[in-house]
Amino acid sequence: MNSRASWFAGSCMVVCLFAASSPSLAGCEPSVSVEPVSAGLSRISVAAPCFPSGRVQVRYDSLTLVRALDENGALTLLFDCYLGEKPPLKLTFPDGSEVQTQLRTIDLERVTKVALLWRGRANLDLHAFEYAADFSDVGHVWAGAPSSRWQAEERRRRDNRGHGLMTSAAEGTGEGDQLEVYTFIHETGQASGVVKLALDYESRARIPQEPDSCGTGLYADLEYRVTVWRPNGSASRMRGSFAPLPCGQPTDPNARYSSKALPQLILTR
Repeated sequence: MNSRASWFAGSCMVVCLFAASSPSLAGCEPSVSVEPVSAGLSRISVAAPCFPSGRVQVRYDSLTLVRALDENGALTLLFDCYLGEKPPLKLTFPDGSEVQTQLRTIDLERVTKVALLWRGRANLDLHAFEYAADFSDVGHVWAGAPSSRWQAEERRRRDNRGHGLMTSAAEGTGEGDQLEVYTFIHETGQASGVVKLALDYESRARIPQEPDSCGTGLYADLEYRVTVWRPNGSASRMRGSFAPLPCGQPTDPNARYSSKALPQLILTR
């Protein structure tokens, strides 16, 4: 074989190997399906066989989550539609390819959602106290006692009052944004009532204290965002931040739960 023929054969081999390893050319492009779920959720199923154990970036309005695919390149997650179905969901895969899909839910017109967003390796907890519930009562809903769609519906049928659950919870350890969402399922025509909401900077209250959470630490004045979705389709947004505290100063067991940081849900006929 002459040198020109050898060069051509080698070039062809490189091109062929590239084609076999390229997801777009190998015919295994990622696919995403959406299934509507109650409590204003969507079940997202991802199939990306070319990216086993890879990471996918999930974007929804200003929210960015990072989630891991399994060893087969699959992922299933319940996504919280705290801004409704209109904002598209955009998924970006390790090679930069992007899939955009539309969310679908069942019952956004009967839920109120309070979403708490922050960024960084710090943990915030959203607490809901339904109908004058105290700490550790049945009506105290938070990441440590999240309730469930079935429990909230059963309680709603039993006492003819709306009830809620944590449809998203975060520990402040993952990549991207952190998200917690309290979803209240309304009961038509119920008597008046109040759901008191409170915000806790949980990782700042730990013993020993997290160094980044106090003094001039990275998260000493941690910022957060709050979004409230209402059954009429309206959404309101607000921002806040924690005032820094000196390191070594004990956290007041009661003052750490701030009710001023979040709106209160007033229920009327």
